[in-house]
Formats: sequence, C-alpha cells, structure tokens
Amino acid sequence: MDPSQWIAAFRVTHEKAKANQLSEDQRKTYLAMREELARSLVAAQSLKVPEGEFSRKYFRVAQMYKLEIDRTYQTMTKEVSRAGFSAMMPKELKVGTRVGFAITLQRDTDPISGEAKVVGATKSGQWRIDFSIDLMNDQNAERLESALFDAVLARFK
Repeated sequence: MDPSQWIAAFRVTHEKAKANQLSEDQRKTYLAMREELARSLVAAQSLKVPEGEFSRKYFRVAQMYKLEIDRTYQTMTKEVSRAGFSAMMPKELKVGTRVGFAITLQRDTDPISGEAKVVGATKSGQWRIDFSIDLMNDQNAERLESALFDAVLARFK
C-alpha cells in the first residue's frame, strides 16, 4: 500500500474511532496504526522515545490551541505532544516550576487540563516556555492524542 492509500485508510479508521464505531479488534488495529504513524513522525523529527514508551506520546505537532496557565496567563500553544507543549509568554517561568494548565482543543468543548512542569525557558522578544505534562487523566490524554492525529491528518488533504 502506498503512503497516500495508508493515510486515507487511517483517516477513515480514525473518524470511526472518534465516533466510537470500532469493534474491539478494529480498535486494536487502529491503535497499531496510530503507533505506526507516530513512529514515522518521531523518526522524521529526529526525536528519541524512552525505552518501553509509545511513540504516539512523543511526536510533536506545530499547532495553536488556546492555553491557560495557572488560571492566570492566557496564550496559545506553539508545539504540542502528548508529553508536553510550548507557548510564548510575556514573562519567564522558572525551570522546575509546576503549573496547572487547560488547553482548549476545539470551540464549544471543555478544555483538557492537568499539571505540567516548566522544562525550558528561552527569551526571544517574549519568553518561549517549554512544559512537560506531569499529570493528566486518561480521558484527557486520549482527547489530546486524538486531536493531534486530527492536526496531522489536516496536513494531508
């Protein structure tokens, strides 16, 4: 199967998964397909996946989502993965600082939320702050991961 056919098949399966229309066996196949696509993206981005972890947690997408930090700062994400995100902020947050976050994936939906730790801060006009997600429930993690695959698929139209 050529890559465009594979992406087309993945798109159909992804939409069925979002509509909860997959059998248990189809769901296993879908998760394997997600991992296969994520492995390709991780390799293309020259990223390393920790031993025993899934690639789909680590591939990054340049995607703007509304972001709120500690119910204080409102901004937009720059890059997002299941493992973390980055954003431009008006002031520095010190590396190691733990924050609460809320990311709105789509209009008219509840944001996903959790806790993250600042893992990088670089000044270039504003501050680019990099966050590692430390705590997020399984439902929010699945919503984020699904939205990231939506973002990837949007680039293949």
